Amino acid sequence: MISSRPRVSRTMLTVLMLFLSVLAMTNLTEAQEKQPAEAACPPAQEQQKPEPSDVKTEEKQEEESDPAPAPEKEKRKPAPPKPAPLNGTNYIFATQIILYAEPQMNKMIKAKQALTCTELESQATDKKCKTTLAKRNTKPQTKSMLYREASKSVVAILISRKHLDHWHIVPAATGFFISDDGIIATNRHVFNKSDEFMFAMTSDYVVHPIKEVLGANAANDLAFCRIDSSEYKGLALRQNIPVGSDISLISHPSGRFYTYSHGVVTRRYVRPPQRGPSKTEESDGDQRSPVKVPTRWITISAEFGKGSSGGPVLDRLGNVVGMATSTNSLRVGKKTDTVSQMVFRDCVPTGVMMESLNPGSSNP
Repeated sequence: MISSRPRVSRTMLTVLMLFLSVLAMTNLTEAQEKQPAEAACPPAQEQQKPEPSDVKTEEKQEEESDPAPAPEKEKRKPAPPKPAPLNGTNYIFATQIILYAEPQMNKMIKAKQALTCTELESQATDKKCKTTLAKRNTKPQTKSMLYREASKSVVAILISRKHLDHWHIVPAATGFFISDDGIIATNRHVFNKSDEFMFAMTSDYVVHPIKEVLGANAANDLAFCRIDSSEYKGLALRQNIPVGSDISLISHPSGRFYTYSHGVVTRRYVRPPQRGPSKTEESDGDQRSPVKVPTRWITISAEFGKGSSGGPVLDRLGNVVGMATSTNSLRVGKKTDTVSQMVFRDCVPTGVMMESLNPGSSNP
């Protein structure tokens, strides 16, 4: 009994030492696991504050990412380049012409320098226009020379189309100067009631507001308007061109600025009074009031289309012999399946045009 007590004591001591070793290992493991967690999520009060230089760097980055509004002068886009001169050899870039003309138009609208189509239409009543006509040309010209010279007196009739706070250009028709004091001849049906503004763009791509309508002839679809300029030469007028004569036409069909076509006079005729509203293809189906009196017309073979209304028809000398007005197709077959056989291109004769001008005006 006495000899077994030391053995029991030694055994208990060994167990106690093992228990203390396990306890120490457990505490060490918990301490090791706790240190990475504290390192990954340090307390808020121990976070290091950025140095002053770091603060300035962050402020610069914020300014670069969110720049202050630029001054008004810096916001302005550079002016579009002016299109190439109209000389018959340069290519015509219609998109560039419109981009060059639109800022001019917007500036005048915002400055309240333009009249609406409704205002101009109210002035287009049947009355004669007083003007002094240009002298008649007597020297024959080649077709290229005729185009180059006559184009200087041809204008594009433009109307505005508003989108948000900007007005876009819509090519509407054609016109031409008949005098050196800014008087333009075009078709009466060009002037319709609307809140859009109307302008004339000259061959140097300068946009002018149409100031007033000086006279009109609704039966023969004529109108005379004016811009404030005396920089452009009027085209001479010539009456009574015979059938078979060579003619040329300059117009803007569907925004294709200064398009040239050539043909002959195919017919001179009288159109009888109309019972109902007239409807033509060139005017995109617009109906006009019935004409209750006989009217005189010439028909040509030179092609033109929508946007050509008011274009000058010229003889070989460069004199105006008519004005492009409307087209009508001769169609045959059933209503659901028709075939176009011919297209008749009607023009106002210059003789009728001169009857709508002041009787005292002449072109020697």
